[in-house]
Amino acid sequence: MSVKAQRTVPIPLTVPDDRVADLHATYDPYQHCQNRTVEWCWPDQPKQPDDLTTSKGDAEDALYHDLRETTDYTLNANLVQKAIKDAVGAVGSCKTSWKNGDRISKPVFEDHDDASYTMTYDKRAATYHRYKASFAVVNGAPVECQYELPEDLTGTPYERYVLDARWSFSTSKLVYDGERFWLHAVMKRRYAEDPAYPPASDGSDTQEDFTRVLGVDLNVNGYSAVTSAGGFHGNADYLNHRRAEYEALRGELQQAGTRSAHRRLQSRQGVEWAWFDQYAHDVANSIVADAVRVRATHVVFETLTRIRTRISNAPKFQQWLFRRTQEYVEYKLEEFGISFEQVGSYHTSQACSRTDCDCVDEANRNDTHFECVECGYTLNADLNAAKNIGLKFLDELPTSHTCSSGKATSQLALVSGTLTPSGKTSRMDWESTDKPHPQRASGVRRARAK
Repeated sequence: MSVKAQRTVPIPLTVPDDRVADLHATYDPYQHCQNRTVEWCWPDQPKQPDDLTTSKGDAEDALYHDLRETTDYTLNANLVQKAIKDAVGAVGSCKTSWKNGDRISKPVFEDHDDASYTMTYDKRAATYHRYKASFAVVNGAPVECQYELPEDLTGTPYERYVLDARWSFSTSKLVYDGERFWLHAVMKRRYAEDPAYPPASDGSDTQEDFTRVLGVDLNVNGYSAVTSAGGFHGNADYLNHRRAEYEALRGELQQAGTRSAHRRLQSRQGVEWAWFDQYAHDVANSIVADAVRVRATHVVFETLTRIRTRISNAPKFQQWLFRRTQEYVEYKLEEFGISFEQVGSYHTSQACSRTDCDCVDEANRNDTHFECVECGYTLNADLNAAKNIGLKFLDELPTSHTCSSGKATSQLALVSGTLTPSGKTSRMDWESTDKPHPQRASGVRRARAK
């Protein structure tokens, strides 16, 4: 049995002067998406509470692509989703109040006299660190903001929740109060009767600040997902073949132009996306199974700004698949109290994942093979990237400020053990989860990590 805890920590932000206007400009399309969603959820003259639509999935299916188009694809895709969720939540509150006999009116997201507003940022549209955060905007690169902190952090909510690696950032709010910006950081932690953290090495009951990371690399060729613990999941080559077949059939039916062809085209569309959606579920299940098997506390992906374009005609589909897979992993991990995280993608494919080697070179990678030109370390290229993703997250963790023992343990889960950022390895025999894995890609060999 476990109990989830959540705390919100307001943190004042320092925004670069030349980027304030970019944050303000982002709210305009965000507000448009909110109001458009309300209009869709709230029919003309509803007669009863059930006339209001409060399904986020239905609203997103109906509006997402249209809202992306009407905002000229300038608004981050995840901000579009969060704006939809905000609006559906507001309509849902009205529906509940109506059922309770209260008077209601249709929500309207409008400008306030004090110019204040709020935007919801998940970890795909924002990157949260212990001392700074960056936010996706409509103009240019993400806006990086430093936290404004007091000199003495002792006893503050910031020290208790943000600096404690056992608490992780969740979807949070960027708030403008009319004068300055704030991050309302939502921190989450799960407490369990069987704690995820090992006891202190001195034999006392005090638990050490413990982090075990599983890195995950998503791909458009070969295996769809590779984990740092040696999990090779999905068959992206077969996926692309299946998609090409669907597109060819769709083209033939469109060219035929008959009524029967049109009916078949409509029926096939649902079959296609149901298959792709189930594929994303299967890959997500396998990643979660790896995380449980190695007893990870965090599962880390790259941000979706890196979409490999080796399939030039399908980057939008790959982005959808990667996003959907990450969404499924995130909510499936909640059952086990494992945190979902993202890191930037800089050089994860080109850098050597040996902790005693700093080589970063394009020549290191040749398709699915990685061989460091300096130290000679060789392994599957996607496994190397998965290790780098996990190590990058560990590098960004702060030194523990809240652990009573004064000790912190940070590990990357590997094929047959763990690796610390300092290069110390420990061998472990992971227990099998006895869960099925999607079909593995042919022609890609399983490689062993250091």
